[in-house]
Amino acid sequence: MKESCQKNHISLPEEFSERMKIRLGQEWEAFLEACSLPPKRGLRLNLQKAEANPDFPLEKWKENWKLEELKSESLKLENSKNEYGLALAREYLCDEEYLQSIGVQIGHDAYHEAGLYYIQDPSAMSVVPYMEIRPFDRCLDLFASPGGNSLQIADRLKTEEGGILLSNEFIMERAKNLSKNVERMGYSHVAVSSCSAEELEAQFPAFFSRILVDAPCSGEGMFRKNPEAIADWSLEKVSQCAGLQRDILGHALRMLREGGLLAYSTCTFSEEENEEMREWILEKHPELSFLGERHLYFHNSVGEGQYFSLFRKEGKDLEREDVDISKLSMLWEKKAKKYFYYPSSLKCFLPLPLLRIGVAVLEEGKKGWEWSHSLSHAIDLPKLEEALTKLPEKSVETKLLYRLSLSKEDRRVEAYLNGQEIAVEKEELRNFLMADRKGNGNSKKSNVESDKKSDKESDKKSDKEGEKKSDKGLVLCACDGLPLGFGYYRNGRLRNLYPKGIRFKK
Repeated sequence: MKESCQKNHISLPEEFSERMKIRLGQEWEAFLEACSLPPKRGLRLNLQKAEANPDFPLEKWKENWKLEELKSESLKLENSKNEYGLALAREYLCDEEYLQSIGVQIGHDAYHEAGLYYIQDPSAMSVVPYMEIRPFDRCLDLFASPGGNSLQIADRLKTEEGGILLSNEFIMERAKNLSKNVERMGYSHVAVSSCSAEELEAQFPAFFSRILVDAPCSGEGMFRKNPEAIADWSLEKVSQCAGLQRDILGHALRMLREGGLLAYSTCTFSEEENEEMREWILEKHPELSFLGERHLYFHNSVGEGQYFSLFRKEGKDLEREDVDISKLSMLWEKKAKKYFYYPSSLKCFLPLPLLRIGVAVLEEGKKGWEWSHSLSHAIDLPKLEEALTKLPEKSVETKLLYRLSLSKEDRRVEAYLNGQEIAVEKEELRNFLMADRKGNGNSKKSNVESDKKSDKESDKKSDKEGEKKSDKGLVLCACDGLPLGFGYYRNGRLRNLYPKGIRFKK
């Protein structure tokens, strides 16, 4: 007989219910009642993008959306310092009913498309803050799709301090979705791959200072959210997942360097995949010390079910190394037919079959070379001017790149995201960059955010150049200072270059 949660129409498998009654004891009834509650969602803020665009009113926006900080401190682990992970609040809860009442649909929003935030289950967001990630760490997210944990990690790393992340997903279709999310958030210090744990171990023994293994599991913690997880559950699957997890962890732990930290995480409740896996790790790897663990159930957390445990490897820890940020590279990737911009610290990942490394600058289209949509989202975009003026011979033709910044209340923002052509006054445009196709770049950037004087000078320059160039050129379109994508301006109209595959439906 199946246990039923009438409000949420959930029927729990009988064998699962009997196991959980024993496990939870007096808490079983509270757990069963919580199964009927609707899932909550959280928002993970991309603070690096917000900081790179000072025109964006971050604090006002958080206040208007009534975002509530996710208090990870309440889950403080024994023997864990939390020195870096809790330095700045990035994880928030949102009240979707309130947001809908003021006309906001998260995920169908200009700020989301600009990469300002990522939607993620609150319990899933609780793991990364305890990994003590430092700006200079070498990180691996082994099973990264759709990308929530990877983006949490990336936001805590700093390009200028040598911090790098390999975001890996074994299943190719899932890896493609992962790559798209990394692109939207704009990080240049991330590489995306699709490899097995065994393949990665062969390339990177004892290399990473931080590893996250969000392992494939039986999915019991998703029962409230995903009915398919209930239909797919069995004791046989629990046993199969446990065997797979041991194999994965063996490879992952051999990639962990001295002093490094590994987080093991699942979205299930079974002891075979959680506590017994913790004991297996400690038995097989006496060089590891156990930092702590947490069990998140429907009735004691704001999100879905989650388990995680933390381990540290003995030995001297990775130290910060001085990084020459001027040593940036342009790579021709024949498979993707793209030019990528990336910090030199990512070169170690080049032997892998990569879907992405850093930021795609150019891609080959039907009519030749075009600016990549990925470039518009790059957090480092203000720093890319020199690199963009030193493009290869087979590059885009010389184009004046303008910047158009619209307020979110402007109806043209949604029209642009719908893929529509929009009307633009010449006075609304600001000069941004002049790129020379032969690599003899002549930088003509005007600092729009600086002062009124430079704006006026830029306007005059724009008018003169507009007369010579028939008022046309590529435009970086932004919402409240946050870049969305490109368009092509000509005689008062902006032809939409926002990729068709991600446009809003009208």
